[in-house]
Amino acid sequence: LNSISHTYPGESEAALRDISLTLGDATVTALVGPNGSGKTTLALVLMRLAAGEMQGEVEIGGQRIDTLPERTLRPLRAGFQMVFQDPFNSLSPRMSIAEIVGEGLWLHHSQLSDEEHRAAVIGALQDVGLEPAQVLHRYPHELSGGQRQRVAIARALVLKPRLLVLDEPTSALDLTVQLQVLKLLVSLQQKYGLSYLLITHDMGVIRALAHRLLVMKDGVVVEQGAVEEIFMTPASAYTRELLAASAWRDAV
Repeated sequence: LNSISHTYPGESEAALRDISLTLGDATVTALVGPNGSGKTTLALVLMRLAAGEMQGEVEIGGQRIDTLPERTLRPLRAGFQMVFQDPFNSLSPRMSIAEIVGEGLWLHHSQLSDEEHRAAVIGALQDVGLEPAQVLHRYPHELSGGQRQRVAIARALVLKPRLLVLDEPTSALDLTVQLQVLKLLVSLQQKYGLSYLLITHDMGVIRALAHRLLVMKDGVVVEQGAVEEIFMTPASAYTRELLAASAWRDAV
């Protein structure tokens, strides 16, 4: 993303101002900042899901996508997927797990046979640690929160994306399940060479998982760089406040 600014419809103040960000291959880039700082808006701009006026350039895999019409963009969307904070709200209650995970395949890979489609769905569920025979014909409300989030990850993973945008993917889960999901994300990245854009408030998670960090406040990036450098020598006063407030988490 280069020189990104964004204003929502009906708003006079920009939600994002002059943000540039490069996501490396097989790396984790974290976004941290208070509520309303623009983290999710930045992710939605990257995904071409944000309504409103955008200035700047968005490039994925060497191709600019910010100027593409939706008809041209649609087949490219398999390469960049998003996992939302609350799987209970992001998964359709009227669809079975098989339908949820397989929906994107029908859209992006309609040439697959029924057998190939089913094999891909089963493979994605196995990748996220779910037993297909136990969940394929169930519905989201019949699963635990951790299982639902694994389904949400499988729904994205089945399309074999290069980039996953993770918007607070563990905040709706209890601590034990959070750790399980984070370990899963690490193993999936190692297996498939995925790049993650991770939105989180948890500095402990950032230090454990991320390679680079952007600190956002009021729609601007106040600091960015390698995680260890920022943790050791934060340049901005706001970053120092964040680290001080989260010091107890790192000690756990």
